[in-house]
Amino acid sequence: MVNETEAHVGDNESHHLVTIVVDGIDRQVRPGKWVVRDLKLHLGIDQAKVLAEITPQGLKDLDDNAEIEVHEKEQFMTHARSGGSS
Repeated sequence: MVNETEAHVGDNESHHLVTIVVDGIDRQVRPGKWVVRDLKLHLGIDQAKVLAEITPQGLKDLDDNAEIEVHEKEQFMTHARSGGSS
């Protein structure tokens, strides 16, 4: 008898990882949809920091509650949250 966990062991998609670059360091994660805060947790990124995607147009800060699609060789960086009152 095979339980559900064992049935998924052979599933190629569950074992496929892609390389993303975070703060200049290659990291391995599963491709696909991630909630930003979960991705930060998985990568060991301080939840107080902002994860930003590096795009040809510049940095794009990602909201912790946003859902993003992670692909091979995407580049990200972290930075302190800007804030304070004006």
